[in-house]
Amino acid sequence: MKAKGGDRLAIVYGASGHGKVVADILQACGVELEGFVDDDPSAAGKGVKILGDGEWLVREAARRPVNVALGIGDNFQRRSVADRVARSNVALISAVHPSATISPRATICSGAVVMAQAVVNADAAIGRGAIINTGAIVEHDCIVGDYAHLSPKAAIGGNVKIGDLAWLGIGSSVIPNIEVGKGSIIGAGATVTTDIKEWIVAVGTPARMLKKLARVV
Repeated sequence: MKAKGGDRLAIVYGASGHGKVVADILQACGVELEGFVDDDPSAAGKGVKILGDGEWLVREAARRPVNVALGIGDNFQRRSVADRVARSNVALISAVHPSATISPRATICSGAVVMAQAVVNADAAIGRGAIINTGAIVEHDCIVGDYAHLSPKAAIGGNVKIGDLAWLGIGSSVIPNIEVGKGSIIGAGATVTTDIKEWIVAVGTPARMLKKLARVV
């Protein structure tokens, strides 16, 4: 389900700064914000209305349909929350800012967020719960995996594959026909010119491995 004006009432799961941006996107789409859900209410941003925690949401969804957008920046936490709400009567919606440019041939899965001025071109696929942040560019025929995150101004050329849970830092870029493996992190401003294996931190131009990460199921 996609919030582009058709879903008129929604809750954002995650009340920090990232969640507030997602709330702004929903409201820009004409969606009325019920409020926020957060498992740590003390982490809420200023002026945020918290309705309850995840257990409150499950109870609420048992009595009525609920639309939820993911407002969590951490890839692993976002996946955990999405898996939890999927087991209840919750519709996980995507949030696409009206100023984003989305090809009619692109695919955006549930729970994804596409922020202001982002571009998603022809035959690109944005996975479940993925984030295409402010001004990021996803060129034609790219695949952005589930719960991956392209930070502001990150850009990936045509036919690039970004693995599940991977994270591209601010202003990083990936040349065409390259694969960034599952769970890998690309540092801010880095330029990826060769394939990056799974669970690697890579930095610099051209990007080189800094360290290996522990694998997460």
